[in-house]
Amino acid sequence: MLSEEQIKKLISVNDSLSIQLADANATLAAREQEIDFLHTELAEATALRSKLDGQQDEIESIQNRLNEKQHAARGAGERAFELHQELTGMAELNKDYSELLQDYAYLKSRFNDIQSQLKVMEQRNLELQQVAARIGELESLLENSLLERDDLTNRLTLLESQKLLREI
Repeated sequence: MLSEEQIKKLISVNDSLSIQLADANATLAAREQEIDFLHTELAEATALRSKLDGQQDEIESIQNRLNEKQHAARGAGERAFELHQELTGMAELNKDYSELLQDYAYLKSRFNDIQSQLKVMEQRNLELQQVAARIGELESLLENSLLERDDLTNRLTLLESQKLLREI
């Protein structure tokens, strides 16, 4: 059996071991709390990492859309420049068209004037043709009259010569 001193020693060692065990349990509990805290931190870090990855994907998507919008904006700028050039061309064409309309109106007016003059000239030409025909008729009558006169003059001369001959 154990002596009292051995029992005291054992009790003392047991108390010491109990204290050490309590310290070890306290350390273990603290370590378990730290592990729980680290697990929580790890879960939060994982959640944050996942959230960061999602946000990074969203940022990349936004950057892609921004690049597309910038590309579209450049294209729109180029198209706006082309439209401006087309509008400038259209304005020049419109100006040319207006000038052509004015020229057309002037030429139409001149055409109408010339057409009126042509009608007057055609009327005068018709009158001249009528006068020329009348002159032709008169010339023909004159020629006939001259021939008839010459014939009558010849006859008269012949008759006078016959009369003179008879008188002689």
